[in-house]
Amino acid sequence: MGHKFGYYTMSLPLNDVWNRTLAFWEDNGGKIKDQQFTGNEFFRTMEVQRGFSMTSNGETYQMNFGFNPKDSMTYVSIEVSLSFGYGVQWLKPQGMMKKWALEVGTPPMKLVRDVDKNFYEILTDIKNTSSQYQNNSAKKYCHSCGNENSGSDNFCKQCGTKLIT
Repeated sequence: MGHKFGYYTMSLPLNDVWNRTLAFWEDNGGKIKDQQFTGNEFFRTMEVQRGFSMTSNGETYQMNFGFNPKDSMTYVSIEVSLSFGYGVQWLKPQGMMKKWALEVGTPPMKLVRDVDKNFYEILTDIKNTSSQYQNNSAKKYCHSCGNENSGSDNFCKQCGTKLIT
């Protein structure tokens, strides 16, 4: 089984990237096999299966989404797995990732063979510390739009989303 990776950083709220991704897979024949949300609402994962046939499990897209309130950026890592094959078989997933990137509003990139450990460290920090960051600061950051609010606010001044306490 072959694996390739993609790493994206965008100045969009997590909910925008997530919703555009859900719509993309719905429109492009992806079946969402699993979705997970962390308690801090700044980190989500999605597993998508695409291209099933009688002889192949097709492609699997493991996607991690993290919103960092410190820089108001959404980080997305994607691990693409093929059930078999190398070479020309990667044209389809590469094309899908290009199409996805354009759909969510970020520049496309070529899938790579190497794991970016620094990128995964950023995602791990988001997953493990963002709720602590939010609760211990004098300011609250909206998990939906990234807007900075005062620590006493219960709802985002920008979009009206209930802030996590």
